[in-house]
Amino acid sequence: MAESAAAADPQTSPAGSRLAETGILLILAFANGALALDRLAVNFLSPYIVAELSLSNAQLGLLASAMSFTISGSGLLLSAIADRTGKRRQILIAALVLFSLFSASAGLATGFAMLVAARLALGAAEGPVLPLTQAFMAVNSHPARRGFNMGAMQIGGAFLIGAVIGPVLAVAIAEPYGWRTAFFASAIPGLCSALLIALFVRNPVRAVETPVPEADSVPQSPPIGASLAELMRNRNVMISAFIAGIFTAWLTIQNVFMPVTMIRENGFTTTEMGMVLGVAGFGGLAGGIIVPALSDRFGRKPMVILSGLVCVLAPVAMLTITGSPALLAIAMALGWLTVGCAPLVIAVIPGESASEGSFTTAVAVGLLSAELIGGVLTPPLAGLAADAWGLQAPFLIAIVLALIVAAAGLLLEETAPRAR
Repeated sequence: MAESAAAADPQTSPAGSRLAETGILLILAFANGALALDRLAVNFLSPYIVAELSLSNAQLGLLASAMSFTISGSGLLLSAIADRTGKRRQILIAALVLFSLFSASAGLATGFAMLVAARLALGAAEGPVLPLTQAFMAVNSHPARRGFNMGAMQIGGAFLIGAVIGPVLAVAIAEPYGWRTAFFASAIPGLCSALLIALFVRNPVRAVETPVPEADSVPQSPPIGASLAELMRNRNVMISAFIAGIFTAWLTIQNVFMPVTMIRENGFTTTEMGMVLGVAGFGGLAGGIIVPALSDRFGRKPMVILSGLVCVLAPVAMLTITGSPALLAIAMALGWLTVGCAPLVIAVIPGESASEGSFTTAVAVGLLSAELIGGVLTPPLAGLAADAWGLQAPFLIAIVLALIVAAAGLLLEETAPRAR
């Protein structure tokens, strides 16, 4: 990834000053936070939606899988187009505007079919956002800080806005004004992030000996089909993508079924539910920064394996701590420290394993697996299991998935610059 020139100065990113690197990190983190808020809003509001629209557990799972289905397709297609044409910035801004508007449209739904249609459209618009923001972040990061920056950008923003602030804010709006108003309000951060990127995020220019195309110029990359074929033959990209799918399934199951489990099974109030989700989200926020930062020092592979083992804690807590919201919140926060594994297997490892001209597409391959396995296949199956055997079934599935993450991590090859 053309690291030699940048490595000469440990304080300067390939694209410019440390201050510019930090500014871009904050803007892109805010964009990913807006994306997470729009995506997770249906989970936070599920007790209200289920009550009004009389949805089953299986239908609740289908709401998540419908969005993941269109994310996976549009993410791969538009990321490949962005790598080929170089129109990354334009595609990113357009996607942010569209997914914000589609998120608000969910508030107009009068039945399950309309809600699914809104989620399908939201997913189609959201698909390229994560690969594109990771591509911008990688090219603006010094190699020694790449893992930290990419993790903080993806998870820090997503969990601070989407998982820490999101559930508290959604409930605070839904209680007095209704869940539809909460959906309308969820569009505001995405529109603001599109404006910030349009105003302040420019085409990155690397300090390397040979000219590197700017983000909005036509890159010297292979045709889309050849690029995808190359990535399919890359062992590390494919193993990382598989782990991304399993890890996302672990996380999605909890996001979908934690709210209804706490309300129906544990008897928590909506305020207590929001508090537990918010504290758990804070754990994910901390882990999204700590785990990638540790991977810069100790390697990506060890942190993926360790994360898989610690992942077991969260679903075990949901199964065993049923009477104390405070104790459950603490346990979930500890278990969700492992969320920092997500940017490693979705973006950092695939990006470091692929050629520079295929970076965005490599991240999209990880995202494709994450959405298909974790978003499309798992939620409806977990919903069917919950309908058949009770709401404890999804969390038993999550325990198995966590162990698979740890085992598959053993097959990875190390990609961290300091650990190779």
